Amino acid sequence: MTDEALSKSCGPVVWIRPGHAGYLGPELGVDMHSGSVPVLTVGLDGPFVLETATHGAMTTRSAYAPARAVHRVNTLGRPILLLFVDPAWSPSAAIEAQMADTAGPYRLDHCRERELVEQCNQPELDPSRIVALAAAGPVPVPDPRLERVAAAIRRHPDRTFRAEPIASDLDLSTSHFLRLFVQQYGTTFRRYQQWCRIIHAMSNVAAGHDLTRSATDAGFATPSHFSETFHRMFGMSANATLRTGIRFDLEPVP
Repeated sequence: MTDEALSKSCGPVVWIRPGHAGYLGPELGVDMHSGSVPVLTVGLDGPFVLETATHGAMTTRSAYAPARAVHRVNTLGRPILLLFVDPAWSPSAAIEAQMADTAGPYRLDHCRERELVEQCNQPELDPSRIVALAAAGPVPVPDPRLERVAAAIRRHPDRTFRAEPIASDLDLSTSHFLRLFVQQYGTTFRRYQQWCRIIHAMSNVAAGHDLTRSATDAGFATPSHFSETFHRMFGMSANATLRTGIRFDLEPVP
């Protein structure tokens, strides 16, 4: 097994890579939630129901939910792919552009749905191949100023970054900086920091560290702050998620 290919013989798996994180396994009955980054969902053995807070329930085989869009996926426990995309690393706009239909902020029916299902059903799971299939299209040119800010947040998730001094350093008003951040990344400055902290904490858990200490090291003020953020982002508590028997595979996130 290579570093990029994961064996699927040990049940549900979560992978963490620079730029994206993924889950392959049964749908876990999560609550309504809103991610801090976009997520692509693909039903691996048939359609699922996408329940949304603003547009009702929709039946589809694949769906893209942007950051902060309240939803949950219901497959009655059947297997799914969840691909969470760090918009400052991976081409989330290119994934969104591959969706054939629109329902409010949600996108439905990925153009390479069949290939994604086939890839996920391979004996060896290749996360890089999944991302390449999901994001097959042109990628917008990023603003290098915002790229430097996002890179600093990823390097130091335990720090609290304030918009005002960063905007001043960039010779921008705070409101303009915050608007630019949302325009480029599709998520807010605050939510992006939360995503980087969650990824840092779960990477430490995957490496065998205590959950509480991992949350503290990632910059969460209290265990309850971490727990609330995790549940809001994924619709399930971190402890309940770990009790499902999920296996982790990770590479360091710079």
